[in-house]
Amino acid sequence: MFVKKDSVKIAILSIAGAALLSSICFAAGETQVAKQRQPNVVTVQGVVHVTRDANNVITGVILATDKKDYNVVLDAKGLELGKTMENKKVEVQGVVAQKDNQTWITVHNYKPVEEARKTK
Repeated sequence: MFVKKDSVKIAILSIAGAALLSSICFAAGETQVAKQRQPNVVTVQGVVHVTRDANNVITGVILATDKKDYNVVLDAKGLELGKTMENKKVEVQGVVAQKDNQTWITVHNYKPVEEARKTK
């Protein structure tokens, strides 16, 4: 009689231990996958060029750097960049992606870059 109760306790503890161990391993695996999916945020400096239609609506924003041009994704932050920093040098932090052989940047934040003044 005592042997059966002890066997049942051992079986229950084994099942609970296995469930705990598998949940810990599963959670660790999800963390690794989430880290791999996080996009790389880059910082680039360049001049903002804006294209507008006949109604003066922004239809395109390009961040022109020394090495390449980045098409700016026209979400709220991209449109704000175009409206406030047109023809100015800026430092942009964002996520870069390739689409249709073009480089796109989704702007997270930006700030003006102050040029060093040359003295005579």
